[in-house]
Amino acid sequence: MEATEITQSLKEVILQSYGDRVGTFKFQSVDDAISKARQKARAQLSKEQRLVIDFALVSFRDWLIDRDPEAAERVRKGVPPPQDIETAVRAAEDHAVASIAPDVTDEEKALLTYRLQNGRVETIEERNGRTRPPLKLSNRHVRTMAGGFVVIFLGSGLAAVVTEAGTLVTIMGAAIFVFGFRRWRSGDVTSNIPEVSVFRGGKLSNEGKSQL
Repeated sequence: MEATEITQSLKEVILQSYGDRVGTFKFQSVDDAISKARQKARAQLSKEQRLVIDFALVSFRDWLIDRDPEAAERVRKGVPPPQDIETAVRAAEDHAVASIAPDVTDEEKALLTYRLQNGRVETIEERNGRTRPPLKLSNRHVRTMAGGFVVIFLGSGLAAVVTEAGTLVTIMGAAIFVFGFRRWRSGDVTSNIPEVSVFRGGKLSNEGKSQL
């Protein structure tokens, strides 16, 4: 099998398994069974066959990078691609070895091909959706949390003099902090722009689009 044929077959596996989803690859970790099947299959390959697979993987790796805008941008800046790209290449290597090795059982072949075919792709949107806004005082909700801390501190000091009043102030401070924390965690920023009415529940998302 030629290197171009191997590269094309690996591309087809990715497209059939994940379609046009682009992002971070998530694969099953390599266990002892996979490791043993890998060693057995590789031992059956000639030096020439290994070189063919290596050439095929170079083209496959470049194709994976070109599909992912973030990975492509990193490479253009001289930064190594994300680690998941290399993990995908290693899974592809197992897949290619399984298709060429002459004496592997169906079970061993299934072990070597499973990872590439049955992983998961976390898209850029999904990954960014898990990212919380930074804790900066320029964020009004972070300032609310800080204000809550101040009120709690004052309440603790007041409790030493007037127990009931101090307790009430501390509870108030905790409520302010929790409110600010929830707003910060949601990633929404209350709008000050007139056309997005605060009184009608107007908000601005992180992307700056109004939501009414």
